[in-house]
Amino acid sequence: MNDTLSPRRIRALIALAWLAVGTLLLLLTPLSAHSEALGWTPAFWLMLAPASVLVAMKPGLPLSLLATLFRR
Repeated sequence: MNDTLSPRRIRALIALAWLAVGTLLLLLTPLSAHSEALGWTPAFWLMLAPASVLVAMKPGLPLSLLATLFRR
C-alpha cells in the first residue's frame, strides 16, 4: 500500500484547509463579506478562491476528500 500523497492531492488538501480556515474567519470575526471600498474581496479570497481551485481540479474532489477524512 502506497501512503504517499500525490502533488495534486496535496494541492487539494491545502485548498480545503484554506477554505475551512477562511470560512471560520468569516464566521468568527466582524469582517463583513462585502464592503463599499473592497467589494466582495474578503469573501472571495477566504471562500470562493479555494473552492474554485478545488472545483477546477476535479468537480468531485471536494466531496471525495471529505469522505476520506471522515472514513478514518
